[in-house]
Formats: sequence, C-alpha cells, structure tokens
Amino acid sequence: MKYIIPTIFASVLFVLSPAYAGSCGSGNHVHNLQEMASKYFSQMDANGDEIVTKEEFEASPMAKMVKSFDALEPNESGVVTKSAFIQTMVKMHLEKKNEA
Repeated sequence: MKYIIPTIFASVLFVLSPAYAGSCGSGNHVHNLQEMASKYFSQMDANGDEIVTKEEFEASPMAKMVKSFDALEPNESGVVTKSAFIQTMVKMHLEKKNEA
C-alpha cells in the first residue's frame, strides 16, 4: 500500500506530461511541478472551489487515469483540497526522483 499512491501519481505525471510538452515560446505548458499539479487539480475541480469531491473526481478526465478517489488521499471530511493535492504530488514526485 505504501508504494501504490506514489506509483499512481507517478503514472499520472507520466501520462499527462506530453500534454504540457513543447517549446518555451509557445503552447500552454508549465515547467514548475506545483503549477502542473494545480492544472491537474483544476481538471477535477468542476466548480472552482479548490475542493474536489468524489463526485467531481468521478466526472473528471482524471478518473480514467487514477482509478480510485481514495488514491488522492481525501481528508477526514471526504474531500481533497487543492493545497493537499499539490503537496502530495510534489512529495511523491520528489520521492520518486530520489529513488532513481
């Protein structure tokens, strides 16, 4: 279980990274991990309140890549906040990078 969540986040980053590839002079891409995580979160946050519910997740394109809402580590209220999502994505990315 300890390695399932990092694997899921690494997979999401790997799958979605080509969408942000391109030259620095054009295109809608980012180089900053926090910005990239923010963009992924925005794909799930249908109403823009910086909170993702299970229903929002299931209706988002991310549900096709991350098979379980629980993998996003919802808080005790059963939601995922933007700040927690970004923090987790950055942490998982850095852990994976340090393992290499």
